[in-house]
Amino acid sequence: MLQQALVAVFVLAAAVFTSWKLMPARWRLRSLLGIDAWAAKHPQLGGWRERALKPRIARAGGIGCDGCAANTPRPPRSPR
Repeated sequence: MLQQALVAVFVLAAAVFTSWKLMPARWRLRSLLGIDAWAAKHPQLGGWRERALKPRIARAGGIGCDGCAANTPRPPRSPR
């Protein structure tokens, strides 16, 4: 019974992760903004919003390209 419950949790986590990664960027941004609006109603989640959610929203928002003056420069990625 416990083994089946663990397998179900793992399969559910994998399905959520896969659907998040394959979701269009606009939907992901909407989802993050919805989570942020929900977390704003709960003051105890303020630290989590600043630490984890805010950077993800900024990245998902697509502020601009790396060559644009609106973005801070990032170090180049190393080839794999």
